[in-house]
Amino acid sequence: MVKVLDENFGRGEVMDHVGIALWRAASAWRREMGERMAEAGYPWHNWAAGAVLANLGPDGMGQAKLTEQMGMSKQAVQQLVDQLEAAGVVRRVPDPEDRRARRVELTELGLEDMRVRNRVKRDIESRYRSVLGDEAYDGLMAALEKLADK
Repeated sequence: MVKVLDENFGRGEVMDHVGIALWRAASAWRREMGERMAEAGYPWHNWAAGAVLANLGPDGMGQAKLTEQMGMSKQAVQQLVDQLEAAGVVRRVPDPEDRRARRVELTELGLEDMRVRNRVKRDIESRYRSVLGDEAYDGLMAALEKLADK
């Protein structure tokens, strides 16, 4: 095991903790989701730009709101949206409520991506439920919701 400094500035063992367990589980989920979407013909889920789609619903969203929701810089989100726009997944349109602003909307390809994405998510969740059992799966979901609300 790798040695690190502990809180007392002595030498200690690397500590497994809930953050690492959550990170590993989320990484495994993202990896499977990306692989399955790429196999279905939607490779952008393996790009950083795929994170935009996790935040964008069928009605689209103002680019400023998308930036805020993703917690990234305006420039970074702009680059990710540029990549998806070049792939034909999203388009920018004028915001009807603010003529100076732009909205990011899903194209027909983006809407089809969302339908396939929802199917893949349900498949993964079904497998997780089979592995854990109904009670443990429901408990996990409830616990994760509680932690997210903190």
